[in-house]
Amino acid sequence: MAESLKQRLRRAANCVFHPLGLHLARRDRAFEMDGLLARAAAHGPGIATWIDVGASDGSWSRRARRHYPAARFALFEPLAERQAALATLRAKFGFEIVAAAAGAAPGHVSFAIDPGLDGSWVAAPGTTGTRTVPVETIDRVVQERKLPGPFGVKLDTHGFELPVLAGAARTLESAALLVIEAYNFQLTPGSLRFHELCAWLEARGFRCLDLADPMRRPRDGALWQMDLAFARADHPVFAASGYD
Repeated sequence: MAESLKQRLRRAANCVFHPLGLHLARRDRAFEMDGLLARAAAHGPGIATWIDVGASDGSWSRRARRHYPAARFALFEPLAERQAALATLRAKFGFEIVAAAAGAAPGHVSFAIDPGLDGSWVAAPGTTGTRTVPVETIDRVVQERKLPGPFGVKLDTHGFELPVLAGAARTLESAALLVIEAYNFQLTPGSLRFHELCAWLEARGFRCLDLADPMRRPRDGALWQMDLAFARADHPVFAASGYD
């Protein structure tokens, strides 16, 4: 088959870039978050409420809303700098805003603040540049706000996944889909690497369904993180183990 003009241009550019250790490749949109959400929505079941933990400015929930237009959304975000943007989404879309981190029990926790905000995380003892933020549990928010299941739960929590899930035990019983940012390295003491997270969730009735947005570490190209989707182990997609 003859090469297209784009293919020829890409091949010529790669001849130039190769000595620099660079390579142009076609972007695979199948591994973007929109692709994951579209496939999950097509597979079902439906989601009545999405719980977005580590919501930042709400951009993930806005994206998910395109694929789940009938769902309610509850967004956990403790940073004061994000509250104005989230208030706009509450007014525009009716999103529920929880101005707190999610955790195992209500209270407070030290939060390390990344200069770009999105890399902020629950701090280990002795970390500098922290502030104290409130903590709520997913279960209590679901109960107090009378949020209906089935639930989708998205976590962007930088190694704090187990405490968040501990505070969501009842909610997980009615959860149909989890989307969790998972890591190939142990970010904090007691946090799980991605294969450990898969095993932990499989013991609780969830299997890995899909992935999106794999990221490599700049220093050496090693796999750093990805978003993994988990469905219940009795989901019809798991009924067949063959490739075809």
